[in-house]
Amino acid sequence: MKEYYIASLIKNGILGGWIKADAEKIIYGTGKVTVTPDMKHIEMKYTDIQGYSFKRTFLFPVFSIIMNNGNTHRFIVFGSGGFRSLLDSKLNRRSEIEKED
Repeated sequence: MKEYYIASLIKNGILGGWIKADAEKIIYGTGKVTVTPDMKHIEMKYTDIQGYSFKRTFLFPVFSIIMNNGNTHRFIVFGSGGFRSLLDSKLNRRSEIEKED
């Protein structure tokens, strides 16, 4: 089942778009034609996510998603409670599976 969130990428400004989440990954996308392809479509597999942080900046819910390769992607995500629950469940589930091995 896929879940969708209204989101904006924070990189050289704020770029409106969405996040689509499925069982294996989250994908940020935007329909803007004036941005580079690496900003237009960002795929983040749960297994490649090291962790995340959450804070409010000027009342906006900001998530920083830290990848295993050292990259960090920052997003404003509306419906932040649902998105936070999704990340918690996917990252905790992965951690539990890794502990069993």
